[in-house]
Amino acid sequence: MKQLIALTLVLVVIGIGGFMYRNALEHPTVLSPEGVACTQEARLCPDGSSIGRTGQSCTFSPCPLPNAEDATTHIGFVIPEGYRANADAIGADETLRAVFDKPSKGELPHSIIIRAYPIPEGKTGEAVILSHTMLEPSGNTPTNMKEFSPVLINGRTYQSITLERFEGQVHSAYYLVRATDVLKFEVLEKDVDWTNPKLVVGNLPEHKALQALLATLQTQ
Repeated sequence: MKQLIALTLVLVVIGIGGFMYRNALEHPTVLSPEGVACTQEARLCPDGSSIGRTGQSCTFSPCPLPNAEDATTHIGFVIPEGYRANADAIGADETLRAVFDKPSKGELPHSIIIRAYPIPEGKTGEAVILSHTMLEPSGNTPTNMKEFSPVLINGRTYQSITLERFEGQVHSAYYLVRATDVLKFEVLEKDVDWTNPKLVVGNLPEHKALQALLATLQTQ
């Protein structure tokens, strides 16, 4: 009987040791610069690079540029080439989450703008889209979602619309409906031959830059 108990204990110890060894292989620890042991897990950034845990709390480091993150809306993405964050554009408007500018041939830059609108209780995402869309220079608003074009980018369906095509500028927007809010991604492109009847807005270079950003979008 004593031999059976001893054998059982040996098997238990071997089992625990094997589990701890496997766990150590799958989640090894590394010392952060502060001397804290952190599990060596990797987090994938929008551009495909990876980062590890660091610091006293072993949190993930921010993804380096050209990656960008917004903690409020829990999104990450790659900033298109040539664009720089315009922190001065962020004011008291809480719906405005980010503005990125790129020099154009004129005084005003090309701009990519990100906004987030909460979906009020009892409302739908489509209702929020319609209430926050204004066509320029007329000032009219769309009457229904048939005026938008669904665009599939990296598995997500956006509702796209051209807001303005006037005075050398084309202003477009892409809306993404989530569970509790609607994300709005805008691009204002300058130096456009807007009177050209053969103009295809989707082929404009800054429009493609916005689509490239959306292709890298990470959401939680």
